[in-house]
Amino acid sequence: MLIGLDEYPFHQIVESFAGAATGDPSWNDGHYFGATDHAGNVSLTASLRLYPNNDVIDGFVCLRQRDRQYNVRVSRRLRPEIDLLRAGPLGIEIVEPMKQMRLFLEPNDVGIALDLLCTSTTVPARSPVETTRVDGRLVSERTTYEVAGSVSGTVEVAGERYELADGSASFFRNHSWGMHPGRGGPRQFAAPGGAKRRVPGVRQWVLFHMPDHGGHFFVDPSGRRASGRGLLMYADGLVDVTKVDSDLTFYDGGRRMSGGTFALTDAAGRTNEYVIEDLGWVYCQGGGYFGGWDDGLGQGVYRGNDYFEGETWDVSHPTTIVDAEGKEIEFDHDWAESFVRLTGPGGTGAAHYECVVIREEESWSR
Repeated sequence: MLIGLDEYPFHQIVESFAGAATGDPSWNDGHYFGATDHAGNVSLTASLRLYPNNDVIDGFVCLRQRDRQYNVRVSRRLRPEIDLLRAGPLGIEIVEPMKQMRLFLEPNDVGIALDLLCTSTTVPARSPVETTRVDGRLVSERTTYEVAGSVSGTVEVAGERYELADGSASFFRNHSWGMHPGRGGPRQFAAPGGAKRRVPGVRQWVLFHMPDHGGHFFVDPSGRRASGRGLLMYADGLVDVTKVDSDLTFYDGGRRMSGGTFALTDAAGRTNEYVIEDLGWVYCQGGGYFGGWDDGLGQGVYRGNDYFEGETWDVSHPTTIVDAEGKEIEFDHDWAESFVRLTGPGGTGAAHYECVVIREEESWSR
């Protein structure tokens, strides 16, 4: 099968761009977005991701306004329109590679819509290829890059309309591709892994945007090589972060971050300090993570040629969700994406601050 991209002389395997180099159903490629205005009126996560070996493209928007989270999940058959970066009302447009990307969601039954132009103000930060084997079995092999910047456009939710402006709103984007466990459907006939994937402690994955720079850092209690390191990201280059110090506060229950500070020391010994103010959190379970689709099968699963689902939650409590029927739900994990306002060098900015209190060991078999 040939597609428009095959006109370009950038092939790396003896297959068209319609095919992947591996047959693994978890192979995927796509973009993840976070965005917030600095006043905390609206915050959101979104994604659009291709699974060429399952012939699926799916995505989501999870949007928080005040104490409610609005979830939209979409999916369609990938081929023959494999180069159309859209599923149902959700789509992305690459306006200028590495510089500008448009994220849009047309009106739908959940009652949210958006049209945002994300403008990168830093160079992208590429992560090394990360390969994970459990008892010799290859379970993950992927790479990513991160970029941050300003965002402008409109968000409509519950009959209200918000105008986001570059000087007072930030976006955060991650582009990853490769094999990823937990995606592409359950592995029903594979033996469970015995090794532990995560150990108890506080995990922090942070991507932030300030008026004159951005940054990314990672802290993980399992002691992964990347833990305690990061990058300061500028318009003209990157500076290594060699030390991360954080002093965080939590809401009652000790599981959801309420504020605090962090400091980043670079390779030259200079230290930048930032003050954190909580703007609310978003559960990516609403986007299909952790089996979060209605059928419980997770991301990258074929659900028909054109599929849509969604719901609205009350997320005012730090750990308990109330669904549309009034049922209280508490997930068996603490994963959520916090959005925070930052005060630090250069003024005021924002961060996508994934802060997860891991209470029990998690295995690769989950």
